[in-house]
Amino acid sequence: MVPSKAEHLKSVAERARAIMEKENVEALVASSCENFYYLSGHPSTFMYTLRMNEVALAVMFRDPSRRTVIIMNEFEAAGVPADLPGCELRTYPTWVDVDDPLGLRGGNYEGRRPVNHQVQEMFGLLGQVLAEHGINGGRVAVELNSMRYPAVNALREAVPGLEFTEAGAILTELRALKTPWEIAQLRKSCAYAEIGIAETIKGIRAGSSAAEIADAFRLALLTHADGSSSRFHMISVGAHFAPAHIFDTRPGQPGDLIKFDVGVDVAGYGSDIARTFVLGSPSDTVKRIYGALRAGHDRLLELIEPGMPMKHAFDEVMPLIRRSGLPNYNRGHLGHSAGLSLAAEEAPFLSPSEETVFRPGMVICLETPYYGYGVGSIMIEDMVLVTDNGCERLNKLSRDLISL
Repeated sequence: MVPSKAEHLKSVAERARAIMEKENVEALVASSCENFYYLSGHPSTFMYTLRMNEVALAVMFRDPSRRTVIIMNEFEAAGVPADLPGCELRTYPTWVDVDDPLGLRGGNYEGRRPVNHQVQEMFGLLGQVLAEHGINGGRVAVELNSMRYPAVNALREAVPGLEFTEAGAILTELRALKTPWEIAQLRKSCAYAEIGIAETIKGIRAGSSAAEIADAFRLALLTHADGSSSRFHMISVGAHFAPAHIFDTRPGQPGDLIKFDVGVDVAGYGSDIARTFVLGSPSDTVKRIYGALRAGHDRLLELIEPGMPMKHAFDEVMPLIRRSGLPNYNRGHLGHSAGLSLAAEEAPFLSPSEETVFRPGMVICLETPYYGYGVGSIMIEDMVLVTDNGCERLNKLSRDLISL
């Protein structure tokens, strides 16, 4: 049976309230695009598409009898579904003139334009909502670290008398453990990314440039992956390993490495996988490097199990990679959680300081990347689902270094 989004949102709310109870927090306020979507179930176009900050809030209360409140400008709020599970909508005015010539909104239509700056209107409404729900004191968790300084000041001025605490740790703990609905989106996203790679490499040959390969990858998704869009595609050819916004048009030469580090968007969730190919035969140097990375990557797949601290996986695998042919290999982490983050990587990380333990229901990206001057980029990255007795690899593509 396919899990529903409504069940997902219910599970998120239940776990969030348990954490709020533990942390003695009365309400949790999300203001970033990913966390607003996570708590409310509605992706903000202003935040996701226009990359605007501090334009909408999702307010979840510790009291389970209270519905999550979405605070949004009236222009964008016109697109919020009326039946969004467990939510109610409150709007503030914006500079866009929204009319109601047929009287469809009735008494809900105000027609006023903002007097104050938009962020002041939004936080002023937040103050009203909190007061209406009886929260006049105590602690409220807000994404303070992701806000700009003027917005934090506007928040404190609009809602005096409350203790604001950083919400980041609560949201990281919540998002690290995936619901069945989230796992279904990530499975599909991983499968689509692999379809994109598999279709693209069919047309790669000597002379293919990174720009041509990137175009082919995007087209492959539109053609073969239900029209899904690329979340990101870091594709390199030859010794040019740096991330690029405008791709290199230099023709690929025999012996060049071709690296795909890609992710596909499905319902706001993004995969993050990587594979490396070579035009013709790899050099002995490339074989040595790839062999060391592969040894470490394979060991990660064997190691992952519930209850293991993430730092233990890092501490075991880094020395193995060095012993296997890369004595100077040095990275800050060997993997990360997968989910909503537009940056592809999200906490927790497989790093030497990460105390978080693997738990069933986590979706983790395991990666052993290498970047070398004169060599290029070599990557193996898989997505895994942590299970009750180990992990399930979501990827199907070979982890071998394949010659094209």
